[in-house]
Amino acid sequence: MASSVSSAVEGKITLVQKKRLLPLPGEVLVKEGQEVEPDTPVAKISLRPGIPWVIPVARLIGVKDSELSECMLKKVGDEVKVKEIIARGKAGGIYGTKELESPTDGIIEDISDRSGRVVIREVFGKEEPPVDFDVAFDLGCRPRDLERFMIAKVGDEVKRGEIIAKKGDAAAYYTRTSKAPVSGIITDINYQTGFVTISRPFKEVVVSAYLKGRVASIIPQRGAVIEVPAVRLTGIFGVGHERHGVLKVLVDGPGDVLEPDMIPEDCEGQILVGGSLATNKAIERALKAGAAGLITGTASYLNVVESLQVKLGVGITGQEDIDMTLILMEGFGKLDMRQDVFETLKALEGCLACINGATQIRAGAIRPEIIVPFPEYTGEFAETEVFYEDLQEGLRVRVINEPYFGRKGRILELPRQPQVIESEAKVPVAVVELDDGEKVVVPRANVEIL
Repeated sequence: MASSVSSAVEGKITLVQKKRLLPLPGEVLVKEGQEVEPDTPVAKISLRPGIPWVIPVARLIGVKDSELSECMLKKVGDEVKVKEIIARGKAGGIYGTKELESPTDGIIEDISDRSGRVVIREVFGKEEPPVDFDVAFDLGCRPRDLERFMIAKVGDEVKRGEIIAKKGDAAAYYTRTSKAPVSGIITDINYQTGFVTISRPFKEVVVSAYLKGRVASIIPQRGAVIEVPAVRLTGIFGVGHERHGVLKVLVDGPGDVLEPDMIPEDCEGQILVGGSLATNKAIERALKAGAAGLITGTASYLNVVESLQVKLGVGITGQEDIDMTLILMEGFGKLDMRQDVFETLKALEGCLACINGATQIRAGAIRPEIIVPFPEYTGEFAETEVFYEDLQEGLRVRVINEPYFGRKGRILELPRQPQVIESEAKVPVAVVELDDGEKVVVPRANVEIL
């Protein structure tokens, strides 16, 4: 695998940083300054996220959706107990101040000032055994008749207190119900005993480094920031998960069509590079040959759907259950790959590349990316901008480190040049206007999007 920096790409190397975060608080497995590979585990959750409770808190406490964050007594990541007060409305009004109790034990996963809703996710413990309860007894029926009255079926997720079986008509006096005593997944309905089993399955969630580089900083209980000098290219559209492999260019120029006979049999784990159009047969062959990824100028929309057997929606891509990541540098149709992009990929042939097909065309645009790391590079950067793909001017954020910990505001500016902060470190920063009007400069790694 090539590791030295050629003159053709030396002027394109920039400092790339990626936040690698767990969806919920967990255990960080790396240390600051540690060298990591793409597959290195960065953080893990030792509990499987349970069922989400989506609660219209703003409506329930009588405030506007946009005022929800101001009324919350808990923040994202906080643990809450059942009946613990999590929000309090503003004083006044004909009904006085309203408070809201948590309906469940769990962790606050999201607070949305757009919808006025809060998501609390239960956490299932590894040690928790399945729960069996007598549904036939609750309904007053014979076990063999239970099937007629079941509302939920095996495989369904249910919340604690949710009705899973019902006997009788709409008249409340004659209707009998059975409610789930715990949240979980229904794994068995026994029509001989009348018992239903709810399991609380355990599955470890691990976030990997994605890049070959070093740990720039730790985000307690959530993950880390991975940093590396690299060449970064973005495409127009992609599908497929984060993957990595050695780049292999299969065509002579950016206008060449990628045909199936150009795909070698020994390309397992490699990231293949075409020119203009990749035919549907070429995409199919690359997938069958075990390629980790395919980068090309364009492809037919129908060919992508047919060849990869995916459904392309209007939301974000990147979570498709396919064994190869496809990145289109120019989009759909038939266009030559840009000359400078092709020449850069040609110069990087033989290098390790980390790719991600995630694409979002609407607000908060996300583009598929190709990152070729050079961890040993010590020269000048072509640009000093650090890529925080999720940070944009105008976004509302919360500062997550001292001296402004917990304060909220809006990003005014994302300076391209790193700046020296109080600790005397030179890092990428964001200029944030806090809610009280104060303007502060904080490291980008120390803000989170609300």
